[in-house]
Amino acid sequence: MQLTYLDNAASEPLRPEALAAMNEAAATLSGIGANPSSAHAAGRKAAALLETARAQVARALGAEPAEVIFTGGGTDSCALALRGLARAARRQDPRRTKIVVSQVEHDAVGLNARDLQDAGFQVQVLPVDGGGVVELAAVSALDTTQIAAVSVMSVCNENGVVQPLAELCHLLREKATDTRVRQGDSTASAQGAGSGQTSQFAIHTDAIAAAGRQEINFADSPVDAISLACHKVGGPAALGVLLARREVNIASDRRGGGQERALRAGTQDVIAAVGAAAAFTAAQQELAETTRRHQHLREKLLQGALAIPGVKLTSEALAVPGIVQFALEGAEAEGLLFALDQAGICASAGSACHTGVARPSPVLLAQGYSEKDALGSLRISFGWSTRREDVDRLLQALPGALSASRKLAERERK
Repeated sequence: MQLTYLDNAASEPLRPEALAAMNEAAATLSGIGANPSSAHAAGRKAAALLETARAQVARALGAEPAEVIFTGGGTDSCALALRGLARAARRQDPRRTKIVVSQVEHDAVGLNARDLQDAGFQVQVLPVDGGGVVELAAVSALDTTQIAAVSVMSVCNENGVVQPLAELCHLLREKATDTRVRQGDSTASAQGAGSGQTSQFAIHTDAIAAAGRQEINFADSPVDAISLACHKVGGPAALGVLLARREVNIASDRRGGGQERALRAGTQDVIAAVGAAAAFTAAQQELAETTRRHQHLREKLLQGALAIPGVKLTSEALAVPGIVQFALEGAEAEGLLFALDQAGICASAGSACHTGVARPSPVLLAQGYSEKDALGSLRISFGWSTRREDVDRLLQALPGALSASRKLAERERK
């Protein structure tokens, strides 16, 4: 049976460019140790490959090489950023004990924020509207004197909704500057509202779902730190990237050998870093064409899927074209995904980190959906390898799979 892969927001297939680069790096390091911290010739060879990869990632993402920190994955990157930024801010000013996150954050941010409550932090959650967009009025109401760190995702991994990150950052920094001026800080007006260093709290974004679907240029970004996962752009799994400005303090709990600016200790995976560099480079170079192709695929998908009774988009807000989420009246995702899988269609209901667990989508609950309706969703996500034929096969299988799912749900209710 031919498999049709439409779960690229969970993980994209390994790009040929990444595989070729990794094979070449493996051949270069064949027969020698690959610890880039070693001082001998073999270590220097590994270090040269690692730093070349770091420079390539930096170039692709509009960053300086020193701002690129390799981590153990996207979740590791988010945890390092949120925990480290919050602790550093509180260390500098003990009043800063508040962590601000949105209502629709991935658990990589949400659960780490919750865990920090055990360390004496308070978590303030920004609500979203019915489309899943952060309400900026809630941002304006924040007391910035208590904030240690803010983390709001760039693009929602479940529905592709784009968050108003630039506006949010501007509101926060402007309010922080105004507060400091009122409190008599003579340097605040001169410094302005440009960075977490001047506002005394840092802003982080989980851009894992945005990479390959949205332009990422760290030099022009309003945030202080960005988390990315290499396998979401066709690179190797178990490798993440944290882009962090050099002037922003991070109190890391990943202690050890001092690798990665002493923020993420442990011997680096040189071969994976080389593959990640190739994947990020290709993703950024192809972004305009990818966006056009995904837009055409989205239009085709919507034309076919929305013609099926009881199928609608979960949000009408601005979204990247490569992630589409449907609400399915009278169906449950578990039965639908099983039926699609039997037809060779690989899709999901939401976050891949909860695959196999029947639970309502937290994002849909935040948007105001009932628990019952939040159980009936379908996420289709495109990647670098998705073609029209994939959407054709999905649309051919979807009506029958949906009918089977509804019948199963009806039997379970009786």
